[in-house]
Amino acid sequence: MPDATTGPPAATRDSGEQALRAALETARTGLGAGARIVRDESDGLCRVRITLGPARHGRTPQWGVAAYDRTYVAGEVASGVRQLLDDRALVARRRPLPGPVSGPTLLTPSAAGVLVHECFGHTSEADNYLVHRKALGLGLGDVWTRAPLTVWDRPTARPYAGSYVRDDEGTVPRAVPLVREGRWAGLLTDRATRALSAGRSTGHGRGAPGAVAPRCSVLEVGPGTRSETELLGGIDDGWVLGTAIGGFSVREHLIIEALWARRVRAGRLTADVVGPVAVCAPKVALARQITAVGREIQVHSSPYACVKDSHEVGSTLISPSLLLGRCVLRPLGQVERLLTRTSAPVH
Repeated sequence: MPDATTGPPAATRDSGEQALRAALETARTGLGAGARIVRDESDGLCRVRITLGPARHGRTPQWGVAAYDRTYVAGEVASGVRQLLDDRALVARRRPLPGPVSGPTLLTPSAAGVLVHECFGHTSEADNYLVHRKALGLGLGDVWTRAPLTVWDRPTARPYAGSYVRDDEGTVPRAVPLVREGRWAGLLTDRATRALSAGRSTGHGRGAPGAVAPRCSVLEVGPGTRSETELLGGIDDGWVLGTAIGGFSVREHLIIEALWARRVRAGRLTADVVGPVAVCAPKVALARQITAVGREIQVHSSPYACVKDSHEVGSTLISPSLLLGRCVLRPLGQVERLLTRTSAPVH
């Protein structure tokens, strides 16, 4: 349940409102007449969404932010404008990807955050763990990644989207380490699944009465030791996976959708840009390809809801870049067709 009772004082809200209006006016000027800026606020959560033209999935650059603090939202707008301008330039020169390609792939923090959300966040929700662990072939204490990856779920991390002070069962939530140094370390539970967390709910029960389920919230990846430039320099022939535009957890598989991918040769970015693209892979197999973790962290406090069993909750992804030893990139349309075949396994 959102915490609407402990918001900032009136004077702070007023200064935040002024800062946000100024930031959005600057964004309009910088992005031009074609930009569409939508702002709304409910239950204390302030959201801003910007699209560079009519919203078309995989074609239109878009960005957004949400938080329980207008000043925080205002401070994020400038970086959002920079991302949108970069994405617009890359989309203008990208070519369609004719078929699958593979190689070492550096996931930007945007794409890496979606991987973490789908692979470790949803999979560590206790109800999903009980249903899918056999097919997954992995259990608590087992190794997820070769790299020393650490992932926490921090539901009280204000002012981010997805944060809260009590879950929908009234339990005060606690931070949970999902992955520690590459090993599966913990699960997110509600009262019904509390046996999986030493008999006490972790406070992640979300949903209406009678339909509560464990949900991930603010996911945070611990930083590594290598810069993004160092990670890029280690790729002889591969790709950078760019701005994420969607993600799905489909049983023991995951999907990451991205606006663009850019070719890397001899440790340098080339002019070859393709997109839109998608990654569709078994979670365990893809996680085992994580070979290094970047040290520069980016926060994406998202205005877009995460949906599970028709119930929406907010989410925030805090992540550095992740390097995959091998990854298969596919045309987005190919993966969208797979998603429509609900009876077929997703690969």
